[in-house]
Amino acid sequence: MLEIGCGSGQSLQYFGEREASELWGMDLSENQIKKTKQHLTACSLSATLICSPMEEECGIPEDYFDFVYSIYAIGWTTDLESTFRRIASYLKKDGVFIFSWSHPIHKCVAAENDRLVFKKCYFDESWYSVSLDGSTLTLSDRKLSTYVNALAKTGFVIEQMIEQSDDEIIKSSNSDFAKKAMMLPVTFVIKARKL
Repeated sequence: MLEIGCGSGQSLQYFGEREASELWGMDLSENQIKKTKQHLTACSLSATLICSPMEEECGIPEDYFDFVYSIYAIGWTTDLESTFRRIASYLKKDGVFIFSWSHPIHKCVAAENDRLVFKKCYFDESWYSVSLDGSTLTLSDRKLSTYVNALAKTGFVIEQMIEQSDDEIIKSSNSDFAKKAMMLPVTFVIKARKL
């Protein structure tokens, strides 16, 4: 298994404890790679960890993995098609790619006076800057069709898509985010297979 955007290693731990035969993780942040290594070592697990942007060639073997997954990391890519093409190259034929990201419609809407109001055009995929851990990164709120079409162009077929809200957030909060989550999906998950 290969995780794109392995963060602090929690999901690698999950699969390691369920006896995945081999664990690999990639992350852009050297700090996250260190955290992952420390976490997995504390859990008596090991993984091959690579610090690299997901868009770039970084020595990950081709036609090697049964599963590649990403939990809230794919949307950070600066080149979606290149990233999907690279992920397809890592997978064996019929290998599975599963990823999640923030649902694009959720970012377009704001809660105001118990109403939802569009604050941003859904079709606007322009780039903007965000600060994260002292760094400035660029991000684009891509349409769902952008993800679907990029998968199709890079040799994947979509097997399933889930649009979801978070019941815990809805039940535990009266925030504007929770109000939006009651009416709109917060996230989407796509399961695709390499042809």
